[in-house]
Amino acid sequence: MPPHQIFGAGGIGTTAKSFTYTWDTPEKVSELLNLLQTLNITELDSAAAYPPGNPENTETLLGQARAVQKGFIVDSKIQAYPLDVTHLNDEGIEASTARTLELLGVDKVRIMYVHAPEPKTPVEETAAAFDRQFREGKFEKLGLCNYDAAGLAEYVAACEKHGFIKPSVYQGCYNALYRKSEDELVPFLRKHGMKYYVYSPLAGGFLTGKVTAAIDSGDESALHRTRWRGESTMDAYAQGFDKPALHDGIRKLKKVCEANGGISLTEVSMRWLMHHSVLGEGDGIIFGAKTLAQVEANVAEARNGPLEGEVLAAINGLWDDVKGAFGVGSGGSGKEGEQDKEEARVKI
Repeated sequence: MPPHQIFGAGGIGTTAKSFTYTWDTPEKVSELLNLLQTLNITELDSAAAYPPGNPENTETLLGQARAVQKGFIVDSKIQAYPLDVTHLNDEGIEASTARTLELLGVDKVRIMYVHAPEPKTPVEETAAAFDRQFREGKFEKLGLCNYDAAGLAEYVAACEKHGFIKPSVYQGCYNALYRKSEDELVPFLRKHGMKYYVYSPLAGGFLTGKVTAAIDSGDESALHRTRWRGESTMDAYAQGFDKPALHDGIRKLKKVCEANGGISLTEVSMRWLMHHSVLGEGDGIIFGAKTLAQVEANVAEARNGPLEGEVLAAINGLWDDVKGAFGVGSGGSGKEGEQDKEEARVKI
């Protein structure tokens, strides 16, 4: 069985200077929810820190649109802003959990995540705080985001030592351009029965080819108010993916796609995740979109079935072409969490 799709709610809300958001009122959010229901997408991935630059606005709008009351499952993450404040102690976890439940208008959520590792707070203290919230009925499952394999092992060991609730879901960045997690982290997840929910299936839009196309054309205006250029630039994406080797990989893949019926890079990337990646039954793909048409297209294309022939070979080989740019196979550490930790708080 392939993984299932989850809508990334980080695109719900509004900010003054960052991305151009579509769903910035309860009415617009309701329209989005109605479409998702017709597509049988009933899970939403949220966070107290969403949207980037305006924490809590996403969950405020989801509550006003009565998402849970309409039948949606809303998963959330502990507040991660401001960055210089400790969030993963007992006080921070309790306050963030209570605020999320208040905004959503619910008594509990299905999954509550640690949004990103925080070195200021001892792991055992964090694990104890989440265990208390779990035993008080505030969430059903514990998830961790953006830990490397060593950090995840440390957290699980602390839970086993003290009898705390163990994480049953892991969330991290994974796509055809970024497959570091396959070597160490995924085997750990499988060993411990944890599901893998992946975000940035299109590498923040890089896998659509739009960033490469803008650079090649000499006109980067299409990247205005995106994570790639200007004041809305997100360093985790711009520094992580906007590299010559990755642009070359996109150009190479695009040529193969054009020679095989003109299938889009977006569709190839989504179908690869669904049918040819390490993901399987019970795992999830968190996708975003800025328009209703994009929502429909992302869902439909991912459900088109497995890839074949030259296209499959090309996208399977993409990682071998670019992994040196991430320090894999070229003297780098290859640890999964390094790309993810900053991206953790800003993804949509």
